[in-house]
Amino acid sequence: MAVGLCRNLNLLFGAYCHLLFLAVHCSSVQQMLKKSFMVFTLIWTDKAPLSKSLLLVPSAISILLTLLFQHYQKFFAYNLQAVKEDFQIWRLVCGRTICLDLKDTFCSSLLIYNFRIFERRYGSRKFSSFLLGAWMLSALFDLLLVEITQYIFGITINSLPSGFLGPVFALFVPFYSSIPRVQVTQVLGHFSITNKSLVYILGLQLLTSGSYIWILALSGLGGMINWNRLFPPLRHRHNANYQDHPSEQGIPPPTEVSEEQVARLMEMGFSRGDALEALRASNNDLNVATNFLLQH
Repeated sequence: MAVGLCRNLNLLFGAYCHLLFLAVHCSSVQQMLKKSFMVFTLIWTDKAPLSKSLLLVPSAISILLTLLFQHYQKFFAYNLQAVKEDFQIWRLVCGRTICLDLKDTFCSSLLIYNFRIFERRYGSRKFSSFLLGAWMLSALFDLLLVEITQYIFGITINSLPSGFLGPVFALFVPFYSSIPRVQVTQVLGHFSITNKSLVYILGLQLLTSGSYIWILALSGLGGMINWNRLFPPLRHRHNANYQDHPSEQGIPPPTEVSEEQVARLMEMGFSRGDALEALRASNNDLNVATNFLLQH
């Protein structure tokens, strides 16, 4: 009973934080509904097919397993003992892909929705290569950390929380380092609320949802090894481009703005001047520009 109560309180806390974040952004219910509709429209018009698939397919399977096919959940449990002793690799694949906890499914889906910006920025092929590499490396780190925990602390861990959590935790590092932080408002005059606060709250909610989920978080950070090889920092990429094509007067060329993206922002109700400014500031990234305009 105590475990169930703690899980319910944890779920209510996550929902409360999500509603609080929406409330500080919207001054009225009508404005909240309008912005929610804009964001919902944006996700279906975004060119991020891999993120959409990771958002919809695992979530649908998780809901079906919870509501209709409970007797099949045992096939998606992340059973390390069966993987190590019986070499049931299929359990590793199933257990590290589908969440059996709806709370973890909800949090990881929202995080994947926010992290789709990397697929739009670098392309689906590179993004899928990173996710596959992070998934494989974090799986190895899972086994290594479990063995280290047993050797140092004498704690035997036979199973871990299931789901596509390793790559999700890995994406927090580029999100922290490469996504600009924009202050939205302040709470009590001291605590700043930024455009990244909800993502960090969801990450904290996910990190505290299970006893051994910290192992998945640490192994996800280990999966970040292949990030810089696949995705060089944008500043270095821009510097390399300028060295290959230096401007005659030493002034970097202005960012070209897509008229199609300007039109899409204007259809949402923003002025042309604001749309142009936001797209130039976000390096022609529609997702970042939209978030910036919605928060100002």
